[in-house]
Amino acid sequence: MNLWFLTEEKPKISTLWQILNLYCRDFESEFQSDKKDAKIKPLFSNNKFTFTYLFENVSVSGINNIYIKTVSGSSSFFDFLLFKQEQEPADGCMDNLLMAIEETKTSDDESRNTGVYQRGSKFVHIKSFSKEVKLYMLYNDELGERTEKTPSCTSIFGTNILLTLGVEIVGKSIKGRFRPFASIDELIQFKSNMRKPPAGNVPISITKKGDTIFVSGRLSKPANEGNIGHDPNIGALSMISACIRKLGWCGDIVITMHGVSQKYAKKNRSNKFFHIARALGVKLDDITFETASLPEKYWKYEKNSEKVASILLHIVAEYCDMREVYQNHAGCERGYFKTKSGRLIVLPKKDSGGVLNLYLPDLVLSDVDGLLVLLIEGKQLKTLSAGLNEIKHYDSIENEYINKYYPGAKTERWLSIFGGNKTEIPHEKVLLYLTDCGAIYINDDAPDCVKQAFSKFV
Repeated sequence: MNLWFLTEEKPKISTLWQILNLYCRDFESEFQSDKKDAKIKPLFSNNKFTFTYLFENVSVSGINNIYIKTVSGSSSFFDFLLFKQEQEPADGCMDNLLMAIEETKTSDDESRNTGVYQRGSKFVHIKSFSKEVKLYMLYNDELGERTEKTPSCTSIFGTNILLTLGVEIVGKSIKGRFRPFASIDELIQFKSNMRKPPAGNVPISITKKGDTIFVSGRLSKPANEGNIGHDPNIGALSMISACIRKLGWCGDIVITMHGVSQKYAKKNRSNKFFHIARALGVKLDDITFETASLPEKYWKYEKNSEKVASILLHIVAEYCDMREVYQNHAGCERGYFKTKSGRLIVLPKKDSGGVLNLYLPDLVLSDVDGLLVLLIEGKQLKTLSAGLNEIKHYDSIENEYINKYYPGAKTERWLSIFGGNKTEIPHEKVLLYLTDCGAIYINDDAPDCVKQAFSKFV
């Protein structure tokens, strides 16, 4: 029997480690390994990448191997799904799914809404695909600099809802203030005691009148009137509605002051909030809506995104002791800038002038000594020309961060390319080319550290 991690993210050893400890605790297994020996190894067959990674030097009782696959979700997809079975899960299959884990670096003092609300719809939406899966919210503060502060009322309210829905909170202390709501009246009372938003904002409020509970909250962004695009409120209203049902309410639940237009509702039947509302029996005030069928698949193996190649390059480099400086793979979490001394820095959205965007590569690597820094933009074969243009705009990150924190290092700008079936490097600025069928091509002018890393596999 094997374990299979399916993820949209570039997997980190520390995160896999935490999840396996949870797995062993909850499914009565034993976990043995020295963390410093654990590695993520790309698997090749006949000199072709199999699109599979092995988590090696890790032992879990009753498990032969632990594999990792890159996938994409249809909507509101978790950061990690964990399956237990012999063969890799069939594309989109939810059988043998044990755990769904959402990871966040966002703390309560960074954002009252993002940390607890923004991902809330994921915990509700997945229940339409798998009712028995165990749910986890994993807080992972990589900076390790923040002292624990008194949580905001928003944090307490949202966390208590997650606990009511059966979500386990990991990596954040929940002693004292946090506990599941015992009743609908307690939920309503807690929300009514919270500080109201500034004048002009639509408050989230919960009111019970007879056999109907009204929940106010704006789903439409002011910049795009009538749509459903306010992610924190999508999460908050999904969580609140699911909590009301969990606490036994069988009457109507009506969302008011939502800002959604009838025109939008008619044209966007597949919107995830409509699916959640239909599943929970939730109505939108003055709006009638129908939902399209749920997506046939909650997830699928990733076969299109440029991150397939950039993540492979990243993992091969780390396996061979090159160093990650920065990562922002397409659709993945935005990482921290890592200095040569190991300090983590949050990169701003603007350059030092505060006017121009700070253009960021998908991946920045250095050699083991920090004397060579590679700035790498990931692209599909069909968007290669766009990548060639983007790497022209990395002056700010080089001048303001790399030159400062890697003094004297040589810098090079490259592309990693995924897709198609060419039989050679498609451009002189392409460092790595990965074809649809897994064939690997490395630029003849690639740095020796990259050539040596891939020589261990192909």
